[in-house]
Amino acid sequence: MNKKILAALILNIFVVVCTAIITTSYYFYCNNPLVETGFDSYKFFTTDSNILAGLTALVMIPFEIQILRGKRKKLPHFAEVLKYIGMTSVMLTFLTVMILLLPLYDIKYLLLGTAFYMHVAGPLAMLVTFIFLETDSKIKLSESFLTLLPCVLYGAVYFIEVVIIGEANGGWMDFYTFNRGGFWYITAIVVLGVVFLIATVTRLIHNKMVKVNSDERSETDDKKS
Repeated sequence: MNKKILAALILNIFVVVCTAIITTSYYFYCNNPLVETGFDSYKFFTTDSNILAGLTALVMIPFEIQILRGKRKKLPHFAEVLKYIGMTSVMLTFLTVMILLLPLYDIKYLLLGTAFYMHVAGPLAMLVTFIFLETDSKIKLSESFLTLLPCVLYGAVYFIEVVIIGEANGGWMDFYTFNRGGFWYITAIVVLGVVFLIATVTRLIHNKMVKVNSDERSETDDKKS
């Protein structure tokens, strides 16, 4: 049995189930003042990135089941790229919480209850599966730029709501403090740089593990022959 794929499958199911339960719960009850209820919860990148991560983990599940049943040998490349995008997005959430938000908000609202999964457990599960377990094909440098898309799309909406419209006119408050002092453009450059740094580091580790995985397969095939 492919132990790596089995471990990845378990973690992916964990990610999908927890994301579905927690994001659905926002429509009924939430005792965290940093999280809006219902549709308003989608204004937070934490929610959006975790949903994206959950969807990319969901894509992996049927292929991993097929591998465990002996129906296929490798994960499709497009699925690994999607997982790469989802992982990078939630790792941005993880780093934002750890570096930017912890000094500003009470730790119980960031690292306890459902927030622990959304800010820590979910992102780390995605990281572990991508760089250590789902390593059948290498990620190209050009594909790293795809990881910027979720951040760019969210950033565009955040910019319109916070800077263009403004809280006083019915837009969002600057809850991530990205426009502190009016320097939103500096924040944008820094955030995109951090995303690409995450993408680069994890790509290099992933690709290294792809080589290790390939060597292990070769050794196994040699023993069988």
